[in-house]
Amino acid sequence: MREKQLTRRRFLKDLTLTCTYSTFGVHTLAARNVWGKTPKGAGSKESATMEYRTLGKTGLKISALSFGVMRLSEPAVLFQALDMGINYFDTAHRYQNGNNEKMLGKVLKQYGRSKVFIATKIPPYYKRFGNKRLNHQKSMETMMEKSLRRLQTDYVDVLFLHNITNPEWPLHEEMLGFCQKMKKIGKARFAGISFHTTGQTYVDTVDRILEAGFYDVFLATLNYKSPPAHIQALKRARHKGVGIVAMKTQAGGYKPEENISLNPHQAALKWVLDNQFVDCAIPGMVNRQQLAENAGVIGKKIGWSDRKTLAAYYDEVKDRYCLRCGSCTSSCKKQVDISTIHRCLMYWEGYQDFDLGRATYRRLPPTENALACMGCTAPTCNCSNGIKISERMRHAHIHFT
Repeated sequence: MREKQLTRRRFLKDLTLTCTYSTFGVHTLAARNVWGKTPKGAGSKESATMEYRTLGKTGLKISALSFGVMRLSEPAVLFQALDMGINYFDTAHRYQNGNNEKMLGKVLKQYGRSKVFIATKIPPYYKRFGNKRLNHQKSMETMMEKSLRRLQTDYVDVLFLHNITNPEWPLHEEMLGFCQKMKKIGKARFAGISFHTTGQTYVDTVDRILEAGFYDVFLATLNYKSPPAHIQALKRARHKGVGIVAMKTQAGGYKPEENISLNPHQAALKWVLDNQFVDCAIPGMVNRQQLAENAGVIGKKIGWSDRKTLAAYYDEVKDRYCLRCGSCTSSCKKQVDISTIHRCLMYWEGYQDFDLGRATYRRLPPTENALACMGCTAPTCNCSNGIKISERMRHAHIHFT
């Protein structure tokens, strides 16, 4: 097959990495070849350069550029990422109905479990009678066992409670009991929470969990358009030793117009990694081109031209990209989950993944989806950034149901 003829030497030449040394520490890697053989000249100038940071108080030395596996379907890309020194991989129990964990498990079984760090996520709630109900501890333990079998490992390095939308959930007896037990019996080394929340709920989630002092890592939405209050909350968390993993780093991943000369997705990733409170970013990557683009920013500082590119990019997508400021939530009398529906549309229009957008939308309880928007003759919800919310909500409901 032609795919197997891609050598590590040729791949790394294509990357054209010109990384500089960072204050966090940069290491030159003599990693093994994509298909298992150590290439001649490993450790030479053609070897990939990767930067490593310590994940909060966990002590784990993880690659600044890590891998969000959620949408990936081609295992060869994982081998190439491993070759480049990426050593932290993020998946979840329900990604691709479990096939995502299976794919990652097969690759890491071949590569060597001890060389990498695995993070997976277990959902803390389910839907019943149209509402969200918290899972019982036993149910989460069963899901964890299934995830470990798929991953072909006895433990994960970080276990996340997935997609927290209420700051009190992680402190519920069932949640704490589950995470404590998984750590005690060695099935999870560290525990964390992941969240896509907006506005004040984002800040409340961080501060409430910090107050409890139990969780080791936060997986949070962060990009160059994040509200200042969100950034400050994550800084407080990192100051207290919590590891910070950034997701949704490329602000939607929309295809830029031809009049944007530089790559806005690289500029956006630079912005995230330029923040010293960030331990790693996990952009979702689905092919070698995206892997090469993201690897190309390692060790590079964001500059004036990058900021100009980001400004042009946002000007292009501001009519559809939600900044997650939360200003619209309080004004919606129907209590529609506007931010999550915007995220569903982003998966479709930005990531070019309609199925993911639809699946995420269909997990919303009927009380939170956009059905109520279809008959809203005088919309009360307003976006301070100019998005026509009622139109976007109706657009989502028509296509995702």
